[in-house]
Amino acid sequence: MNNQKTKNIIGNGINYFISTALIISGVLKLIGFKPYTEMIMELNPNYFEFIYFLGVIAIVSGVLFIIPKTFTFGLIATLVFLGGTISAHMQHGDSFIPQIVFVLLTVLSAYLKRSEWFRMEK
Repeated sequence: MNNQKTKNIIGNGINYFISTALIISGVLKLIGFKPYTEMIMELNPNYFEFIYFLGVIAIVSGVLFIIPKTFTFGLIATLVFLGGTISAHMQHGDSFIPQIVFVLLTVLSAYLKRSEWFRMEK
């Protein structure tokens, strides 16, 4: 197996993991899964009125990120969404390490799948 093929397989695996997590998170918000609603109420009661919107954004980000033709848009949407989750958890004084890990995995996925984006041309 060549090096680029291995990188692509690993990148796809990370990509599928992140996308699946986003889609599941979005669905749980849309169906009103109690632990999610409680967590959002704890973060900020004002966020709760946007729980369906947050759920849709998570699902759309995950779907865009998993489809090869929309990978770039999904990457941007995923990073923006995760940035918002980091901000929300920071404001509440919660640990935001899991969200940072997801950001790093998202960037790693992009690096493995599209390493040409990260090359510095002279």
